[in-house]
Amino acid sequence: MANVQRRGFVSAGIACSVGLWMIASPPAIAAPPEKVRDDVRVVLNVQYREGSTACRMDLALPKGSPPDRPRPAVVVIHGGGWIEGDKSSFVVPSTPGNIIDFAAAGFVAAAVNYRLSREAPYPAELHDCQAAIRWLRRHADEYHLDRARIGAYGNSAGGHLALLLGLLEATGGANEKNPPIAGESSRVQAVVSDSGPLDLAVEVKNGTLRGVIEQFMGGPPSGSRLAAYREASPLLQRGPSVPPLLLIYGETDNQVDVRTADRFVEELSRAGHKDITYFRLANVGHCPHSLVGVPYLRPAVIDFFKRALSK
Repeated sequence: MANVQRRGFVSAGIACSVGLWMIASPPAIAAPPEKVRDDVRVVLNVQYREGSTACRMDLALPKGSPPDRPRPAVVVIHGGGWIEGDKSSFVVPSTPGNIIDFAAAGFVAAAVNYRLSREAPYPAELHDCQAAIRWLRRHADEYHLDRARIGAYGNSAGGHLALLLGLLEATGGANEKNPPIAGESSRVQAVVSDSGPLDLAVEVKNGTLRGVIEQFMGGPPSGSRLAAYREASPLLQRGPSVPPLLLIYGETDNQVDVRTADRFVEELSRAGHKDITYFRLANVGHCPHSLVGVPYLRPAVIDFFKRALSK
């Protein structure tokens, strides 16, 4: 049985007046982020694949002597409806899921940018995130990270892409500038999704996200595009190999139907996948309220990755 936790929470003084994930991109960081903590080193704007200026990541690394055992890694993927957003929002300690906190907890942490839907539709966004995972594995010795212990965290559109990293083993496309090396995997070993869409065709039918999803997918879910919608819907990717998952969804989310999360957890549980933790939050809407307004979730995310990536 999956670990299902139904928590009640009433947000005080928090409201979301902007829909469709159209959250403004965060401002540039004024101070050098490496000054935030004495025990964390930050490396900015590392290019992880050629072909687009979007394909860069920021790294946060624990300072000190190299560890006796390579460290686990966590990749953080920003939201924004696949149409906007930036990795810089996760180099700010006040942001839930920021790479500074992950590094302070002992992880090698990376916040990634990827091509947005205005530049290229699906699967470009997924291919970029997969390329970022492969880049980390290629540079594992340099950053003292364990190739076999990489997790992914994201909220909203980032949570959707994080789930696909855990559920799909894709080649990255025949025309990709940086094709995978034979035998090199782009899958991750643990995933946290905060409000990530699970069934894209259902959300198009619900209507709230129709325009955002159709831009991301290059059109509506019909004809030859149906196969891509199925591939891009985590709920429909339930193979025998499912990594540990931590799912955070709000009952009053008006953008992602919480019933799709219920169905996802139920079907995973019936299939025998036991390491599924589900926070179904009462009176909570779309992220980031689920982490900003529920303080116990921030350490819960770090504790989940510590446990799931300890094997």
